[in-house]
Amino acid sequence: MSNPYAAPPDVLSVNTVAELADALGRLRRWARPGPAADPPTLRVLADRTGIPLTTIANALSGRTLPGTRVVYEFARACGLPEDDLPLWTEARQRAADSRRARRRPPAAAVTAGLPAPVTDTAAVLTVIPATVAASYLATLAPYEAGQNLTAMTEAAAVDCLAVMPTHVVLDCLTAMVPAAAARLLQAEDLVLAADQLHLLPLPVGQAVLAALPTAVASRLLFEMPRTAALGLVSGMTTAWKTALMTDPALPTALAIEVLYSTDYTWAISVLTTIDAARAGKIIASVAPDAAAGLLTGLPTARGCDLLTRTDPDRAGLILAEADPHQGATLLATLSTTTATAILAVMPQAEAGELLAAMDSGRRRHLLANTEPRRASVLRAATPSPQPARTAGPGHRDPSSRAVLSATVARLFPDHRPPSADDIGGR
Repeated sequence: MSNPYAAPPDVLSVNTVAELADALGRLRRWARPGPAADPPTLRVLADRTGIPLTTIANALSGRTLPGTRVVYEFARACGLPEDDLPLWTEARQRAADSRRARRRPPAAAVTAGLPAPVTDTAAVLTVIPATVAASYLATLAPYEAGQNLTAMTEAAAVDCLAVMPTHVVLDCLTAMVPAAAARLLQAEDLVLAADQLHLLPLPVGQAVLAALPTAVASRLLFEMPRTAALGLVSGMTTAWKTALMTDPALPTALAIEVLYSTDYTWAISVLTTIDAARAGKIIASVAPDAAAGLLTGLPTARGCDLLTRTDPDRAGLILAEADPHQGATLLATLSTTTATAILAVMPQAEAGELLAAMDSGRRRHLLANTEPRRASVLRAATPSPQPARTAGPGHRDPSSRAVLSATVARLFPDHRPPSADDIGGR
């Protein structure tokens, strides 16, 4: 018998929450490594995606509508090609629209003769069934519907938004003042609010985002597709981004993207001032060359503090990418225990470059506290005086800052990387 899971499931016909859950279950079975193998467990998928196991279980149950990010990360964790992932998020959006449409009653069911003034109308809309109120609001101009939603009790307004078609909700939120729209989004289901926020016109979405408390904003950004989140964040003020970066609820992966969204000077300022534990997670999570580009722009004491928060293997990879003179300054300032632990695992050529660039007294001290055989290898790898190294596979020019400058330029294309005097004097 042929393998029914030889190809991933087709989601073009998915239109309901139940159909989406069934497709996700079939996708999980398709993701098994072989016909005789078991599909990945929910715990494995939770580890791959970073999404809580209970959230994945709910998505597969068909009882709740999963968020866009949940569907996207689930599909990617199952091994789907990047080009196919939008098909799954579009299927999720169809399921969301279908759920709202089913709850909407015929227009004829709307109570007739509602009072004309907004406050009186809002009072009536607050006490009648949400489906009836939502249908009436859908017949109004967006500005008038937005006024009524603003005047209704928060719970009643949120119930109406939950059953209105997506395009009507977006029209109403767009017509409201940002603070009123932000108030309703805070009271809504997190996944639903994130969907609505990222679908708003960009200037409107950014105005609403600015009106939200930072902790709420960070959770909503995390729930939406990464490109949408970055699109919103990119146009926010530097002060707002700084406040966002200080929020402990902001996931590290998103914090890194926000860090790259402005310029090098601001990134260095943020890494200097935010909580050291958060800054250390960022340095531990970015590529080694990017970490080197950021660390060597920090005050030496701060750079050493963040290096100390990473394991020696990781710190060695970072220092191996740094300009030798800047890396040597960091290595020489670290405690003897930390510095020798890093030297013990660094590539010997790069370790030799750093040792050659530091003060001879500190170099002798570190080598004296290094395991004898390793110290002998490092002494042999330490050039004195430091010669130019022939370019070749895996080698870089230790006499220039070309690699570091190129890294900073890649991360922050609109900003001139600091000169040697800018950084070296720190």
